[in-house]
Amino acid sequence: MYIDNVKFAKQQKELRGELDLKQLLRVQELEDYTGKVNYEITGLVDNLNRPTLDLKIYGTITTLCQNCLQPMSLTLDNTSRVTVFYNEEQLDHALFSDESSGVEDGILCEEEFDVLNFLEDEVIILLPYAAKHEECIGLGYQDNEDSPFNVLKNIT
Repeated sequence: MYIDNVKFAKQQKELRGELDLKQLLRVQELEDYTGKVNYEITGLVDNLNRPTLDLKIYGTITTLCQNCLQPMSLTLDNTSRVTVFYNEEQLDHALFSDESSGVEDGILCEEEFDVLNFLEDEVIILLPYAAKHEECIGLGYQDNEDSPFNVLKNIT
């Protein structure tokens, strides 16, 4: 799905839908995530007359805990604002030089902006590096009294 991101923002259009994580190849390369997330993209013009996209991603997905290897649920709920810039100099200046720009994130204008790729990027950013239950007993180390390494405890 492609949009002209500047026109979309200036015409204050909205786009809503659902993404199946099994269909997002780059997400699946990271880990076996299942479930669906909803998205809402709303176009607007900010107070400095810059085209902007408000993005909301939310849903519950399932993956394996990296500690105990049992299934676990993760809730994604994020809202972000992405400003559209006409060239890289403006984008770099707003993101890295001008702290008062109010820009959280930025992209370049495109007449054929790949919405699915953009959404997949945002989902990847929201995923944890290593998903773990908050309180997981896991496969922790158990000290065994019969271990031949117990001799090393007494050496100091």
